[in-house]
Amino acid sequence: MQDQRQLWDNAHTNLGLHVHSLRQTQFAEEVEATIPKASTILELGCGEGNDSAYFAKQGHAVVATDFSDVVIEQNHERWSQTNLLFKVQDTSEHLQYDDNSFGVVYARLSLHYSTDEITQKIFAEINRVLKPDGYLCFICKEVSDAIYGKGTQIESDMFELDGHVRHFFSEVYARKLLSDIGFRIESLTKGQEKIYERQSAFIKIIARK
Repeated sequence: MQDQRQLWDNAHTNLGLHVHSLRQTQFAEEVEATIPKASTILELGCGEGNDSAYFAKQGHAVVATDFSDVVIEQNHERWSQTNLLFKVQDTSEHLQYDDNSFGVVYARLSLHYSTDEITQKIFAEINRVLKPDGYLCFICKEVSDAIYGKGTQIESDMFELDGHVRHFFSEVYARKLLSDIGFRIESLTKGQEKIYERQSAFIKIIARK
């Protein structure tokens, strides 16, 4: 597989995603309306930090992480809220936080890049760092997406196309990931929305520990 970190470093160096990151996303607004006030939030795969900055402005304490040191350095210059910390973290590796550290883990389009084996480890790590009754809020590409099945197959529901690796989630797969770590689903939505100028299928879940 192509080096995904280098791919995203290049995209952020060229500011290729900046036009899509000028304000908070609809999903961030939905999560904000659900979670308790003054939550401690860990964002996995923050990109340019627009959602994390939004959560911080709403009074939450936010740690925003991404595996691209390029975008994390840019975010240090772009945002200056005192309750917003940016750190380099590869989501597929051990999360550098203590057990029960956060009330919310938020991941928009950042959990669908790993094999099943690694994805299960990611969800176990999320479980570890979440406080009891904490929220896991995530959105991933879904198996009805138009590019599902295109490119080189890596494993079931996972393909590499034009250098991009994507692990498409089915509802059955998402439910199993959550049931395996004892989470209960508060809401689950499947649908279509425009992501980076292309209509994409998604599965969107808010779950509780």
